[in-house]
Amino acid sequence: MKPKKSKDVALYLRHTPKLLRDLMIEVRAIIWKTIPDVEETIKFTVPFYSRQGLLCYLSPLKKKDGIYIGFTKGYLMSDESGIFAGKDLKQIRHIEFRKSLDIKKKMLREYLEEAMMLNELKRETFLIK
Repeated sequence: MKPKKSKDVALYLRHTPKLLRDLMIEVRAIIWKTIPDVEETIKFTVPFYSRQGLLCYLSPLKKKDGIYIGFTKGYLMSDESGIFAGKDLKQIRHIEFRKSLDIKKKMLREYLEEAMMLNELKRETFLIK
């Protein structure tokens, strides 16, 4: 199944500074490879990815020296690598990337799979009730 790529996200990326755009394109490709039927859209001014509910989003860091991937249910995730930032936030946890070498593909795929599993469990729990 092909991912539902968004023209709005492509436009967003065209207007993003090169460093941030390159990092986002790399993470975006990992998202698509990990979750083939992911839906991509712009929400709250940034690219969001959904499958059975919101999974994650990509956003520039405040100083614009990198990006982060935010997991909407990060507070429920295991974070076995201890890499999450944003632990002071209520629900969202994120992983920061300042250069391509920061992107650990295997680990990122595992985090994406866990986020997807949480959405599936939520859906199954809802259907059982």
